[in-house]
Amino acid sequence: MKSIFTFALIAFWGSVFAADPMTREHVLRTSMFSYTEQVKPTFVWVSSVKVESNPTHFADSSGNGIMAKPNSVVSAYDSTSTRYNTSNFYSYKSDRYKLISHVNGFSKGEIFSIGYDSGINTDKLNMSNSFYAGYTKTVSMTRKSLTAFSFGGWFGGSIKENPCVDSYGRQYSCQTLTAWSDYTPRYPTALAFIDIKHIWIFD
Repeated sequence: MKSIFTFALIAFWGSVFAADPMTREHVLRTSMFSYTEQVKPTFVWVSSVKVESNPTHFADSSGNGIMAKPNSVVSAYDSTSTRYNTSNFYSYKSDRYKLISHVNGFSKGEIFSIGYDSGINTDKLNMSNSFYAGYTKTVSMTRKSLTAFSFGGWFGGSIKENPCVDSYGRQYSCQTLTAWSDYTPRYPTALAFIDIKHIWIFD
């Protein structure tokens, strides 16, 4: 049986925040092992399943942070003012489901990846559902080396916040109790990735 020694682990790693690093490494490794027939994956398999009910932090589909869940807040204008409970505003109306699965391609070392994220659904923070698509292929450029190419990303998942409104109809940020017009959040941007991994093989 051939043994594989990783001399150059990753030659190129693009957009590191575009998808779960563990998923990206899993599909590269599986593609290479499948090509050398050290591993023969089933036709379809799931590499990641997550169910989220009551998170302390909110993140996009790639795992990039959106915001911490504010259980209570105080005005950013006056830190000595009354503290308000806001936890109910950021409680899920339904659980969040996220999974990534893979399908063997038409040739050895070829993998198609698909995924789904049901998104975030709270009174004040929402993220629409998103879909993951990826492709991985391993080729042998020389008798003693393998090169795997992988690319993909999450699509969709637009983020939206809703303001709190007081008894006078004034809108303000539920996180800072500042005027809604002064609140300018910066949300993570959806990215795609390209990974290239090269290894040398020793018998």
